[in-house]
This record gives sequence, structure tokens and C-alpha cells, in this order.
Amino acid sequence: MAGFAIHLDESVGPPCTHALVIGVGKYPHLAGGEAPAANPDGMKQLSSPPLSARAFATWLLDEYDNPQKPLGSLALLLSEAAPGPFLNPKSATAHSVEVATIDNIVKAVKEWKRRGDSHDDNRLIFYFCGHGVSQGDDMTLLAADVFADEDNPLNGAFDFRQLMNGLKKCRAAQQVFFVDACRANSDVLIEQFGSFAGQVPLAAGNRPAEFVRRLHIPYYATLDGERSHARRGQVSLFTDALLKSLRGPGSENTGSGWRVITSRLHEAIDHYMKKPQFAGAISGVQVPTVGEMPVFDLHQLPDVPIVPVYVGCLPSEDNAVAEFTCRQPGRADLRRAAAEIDEEDPTREWSLELTFGNYEVEARISAEDVRARSIEARPPFRLIELGKP
Repeated sequence: MAGFAIHLDESVGPPCTHALVIGVGKYPHLAGGEAPAANPDGMKQLSSPPLSARAFATWLLDEYDNPQKPLGSLALLLSEAAPGPFLNPKSATAHSVEVATIDNIVKAVKEWKRRGDSHDDNRLIFYFCGHGVSQGDDMTLLAADVFADEDNPLNGAFDFRQLMNGLKKCRAAQQVFFVDACRANSDVLIEQFGSFAGQVPLAAGNRPAEFVRRLHIPYYATLDGERSHARRGQVSLFTDALLKSLRGPGSENTGSGWRVITSRLHEAIDHYMKKPQFAGAISGVQVPTVGEMPVFDLHQLPDVPIVPVYVGCLPSEDNAVAEFTCRQPGRADLRRAAAEIDEEDPTREWSLELTFGNYEVEARISAEDVRARSIEARPPFRLIELGKP
């Protein structure tokens, strides 16, 4: 493979899609590292980012489908407590993965940008999961060797806003960014060093007049000024919601099959992160957001979408005693017995994941109180409330 790529298919395109995926969990100079800095502002080791980056890279290789822009290349950089090869889910080939140091990230960005320059209709996909700091529009993403330079800790980080600005000069017209990192401030970096700009891999500039219009979208895991929430030893909350949304809830039928659309994708991610059935105790705490939002197709589903469906009663207190059933001709009934009620919240709706189609749902409160309704499971989600007749 050339450079940092773990996948390079020169038989497709152009146009095609070029992806750069970065997951940083091991930080030697943050708390808990081998050589921690004197004051890393409470930042410590993370277990979720390498798992999240591996999961997103696996999705790209195994599921991503865009006939007009097939996957041409995928570069992967990781920093993890127990480094290991990356297994291509299709070829079963094991690839060694370079460490996500700032030097490697800068080099990988330049390679990625050069691949994007091969055609106006190329698509760039950028994914980062790890530590980030932010103030207003400025956001810096921390590489594995942040704080290695005592005189300027952010020589081990890169300026995300300037990265997007620098890509104005890349021919690739569609540029999609997923940033799974905190956007909170860092008093230590501001007070001691005056800013947290980080390195600038690509110099900013205007988009050349002969290039086609750029459509770029940054998806952020959380609001400006707020923290994101990792899950120890698991894929992060945002990335889990992203992957679920890419498999159906973020889609619509465009007339030529079910396709994930940029605007619908954000709506679906936001939905998952608000639901206690998915996000648990931090449901609604972390609010995903976007910058620009041009609308275009991202991904074609191989089949009908999977849709989150929630079935409950009115009033919600009846959920604590209801027996629920979901029926579709030709398939086994799905049931939630009264004994399976959520002990943490007995009034919570019954949560299902259904393929697109028509169903009959029923809530049996007693022999005299049975409520039924016909529904269509359609993206992004359905909430079914069964009241007394």
C-alpha cells in the first residue's frame, strides 16, 4: 500500500471517494501516560477512539456504497494502548497501522488531499475521534504526541478549522467531516500559551475559479463549548449513532433505491442521542451539530432500511403493565411481556428495530383493554402511542 493507505483501489474512478480515518486514545504525555506533562488540564487516556475509528473504517470497507463515487482509498492512523493490525473485513488481509502522531497526520492529510485533487467529482471523507479543544470557531484536534514539546504543546495537534479552509484548494467537490471530540475550552492552553491553534497541514486560500463549487459538511459530536462522552472500552456514543444512522434511519427513497442523505443523517444521529434506550443516562446531554449543510446522497443501502420504532401507551403509566406484540405477515411475532419491563424506567416505550414495511402493533393492558394499530416503519424513526379507544 502507498503511504498510510490500508485500502487503495486504482481500478475504480475517478471520480471516487478518498477517506482519512484517525483514532487517538493513547496519549503518552497526558494523565496516565508514560511521560505525563506537569499540567495537561485534566486530559487523560481514552479507550473509545481507536475502537470507534476501527468501526468506522470497517463500515467504509464493508458497507459503504456509492456507485458514482466508489471507495478509492482509505488511510487509517491509530494510537492505542495495545496496538494491533487492522483486518480488512472483505479481503481478510491484516494491515499494519501507523501511529497517529502529528507528523504522520500531516503527511497523511497531504496524501489524502493529493488523491482528492485527481477529479472534480471526487469525495473526501474525514473522521477523527480523540481529544479536542475549542473556543468559538477555533478547534484543535490532539495527536498522540500532544504536550511532547514543553515549549509549545500544540506542536502535537492540528487546527481543524484551518484544515477545512486549506481544503478549499482541493479539487474534490464533496468534502464530509466527522469530528468525534470535545469542543470545550482549555484554560491551561489559553493561559500558558495564549491560544490552541495547533499545526496547519494545508495553507488556507480561495477556491480557484476553475474548480466546481465545493459542498462541505462538518458533523460534530457535540455543541460548541461542550464535551463529548466516550464509553469506556466501547465505540463512542456519537460514532455508534452515526453507524446506526448510516444503516437506514438516515435514508430516504430517492426513486432509485434507499440512499442516506446528508440532512437526514444528521436528523437520525440527533434522534439516537436523545433516546434513553440508546444513550442511557446521558440521553439528550450531548447534542450533535453540523456546520454547513448542503444536501446530497452519501450512501446507497443494499436493501430496505432498518428503522427504530418505539411503541407505547397513553398514558405512559400503562407501559408498566402492558404486554406488547408486533406482527407482520410471514414473520414470527415480536413480543414484550410484562415481565420484561425496563426496571430503570417502567413507563418507557418498547424499543424495536424493524425493516421498512407495514406492521400491526398491539398493547394488551387487560382482557378488556386491548389497543391495536397498523403502522408503517419508515425512516428516520416512528413513535407509536396507543391510547384508549
